[in-house]
Amino acid sequence: MDRRSVLKLVGGAAVGGGMSSLVNCASAPTYFADDKVDLDNLETLHKFHRKLAFTEDDRLVYWNIDALRMGYKDGVLTPFWNMHAGLTYKVENISAFRYRVKHIFSIFYSDLETGELLEEFKNPYTGEIRKAFQPGVIKSERIFGLNGHEYEPRSNLTRDESLGPAKIIGDDIWLNADSIYTVNPPNRLNRVMRVNDWSTFHGSVRDLLDPAVRSAPATHTFNDINTFNSDWAGMKGIRAWSISRGFGRKSFSVDGMPEEWKRFAEMRHPELLADSPEFS
Repeated sequence: MDRRSVLKLVGGAAVGGGMSSLVNCASAPTYFADDKVDLDNLETLHKFHRKLAFTEDDRLVYWNIDALRMGYKDGVLTPFWNMHAGLTYKVENISAFRYRVKHIFSIFYSDLETGELLEEFKNPYTGEIRKAFQPGVIKSERIFGLNGHEYEPRSNLTRDESLGPAKIIGDDIWLNADSIYTVNPPNRLNRVMRVNDWSTFHGSVRDLLDPAVRSAPATHTFNDINTFNSDWAGMKGIRAWSISRGFGRKSFSVDGMPEEWKRFAEMRHPELLADSPEFS
């Protein structure tokens, strides 16, 4: 099945045999702004994604990802460390269905047993103890259009960043916004790197269709599936992938971020806790 094919349900009942591109809302609650929601329409997906993931106004948006990093070898998942990610977004309109997102991305690794910042990593495949590397802070910006994230073509890079599919059940909506790409050599690892970053945003249809709600309350689930592991972990010659499984929620101030992330930020990058963070 095409990855954009959508099974749309309202109140648990399939519409049009389950494969219609429109959700019939005639018998749905009256909060639907129209009698149909077209989840195959790029403008609809664009608007829904912006309200779920970001905002239509100029407020700051904060997201967290609490995740477990694992190695995947011979069909077995082996926990490596905990990940505590924080993202701060600032949105700027460019034109209709096009906007710029400035972001600050920070991530901290913690020990599975102590919960403290990871200082050493014992490679479960070799038994070797390696000095851990904390990724730190990245500042960047992206432009989003009707097909999601826009990017500059590169000869050694292929991407698939389209929005969707989305699914509605009652007042719940789930919307996928995945980033899937392959980087061929030459690159920093001098081998083919395949990255699958899968994000599924969840929110309320009522909020998305309400023009007074400029940024909808939302949560997300996150997975990454990569054909490589960090070199500092001592994985050279080991045929193991890297997989993460996590989740998070949106907030509108740093106070809404998880206590663990705030504690690590205070220790390593206290500037992240400022009410007006610097995006450049």
